[in-house]
Amino acid sequence: MTDASKPPESGAGPAPRPELDDAPPVLGSWRNIYLFVLGTLALLIALFWAITRAYA
Repeated sequence: MTDASKPPESGAGPAPRPELDDAPPVLGSWRNIYLFVLGTLALLIALFWAITRAYA
């Protein structure tokens, strides 16, 4: 069997990418970004609900 026809070894994964472990450029952590996005979503839902009630 030649090297080209051998299946890949199970321990051989993709090359490590240390840049994926870096903190995001804004808000300091991914948790803070997720909380910001969820807060913005809740604010928009409340705003649109209030507009709908005001003009219904």
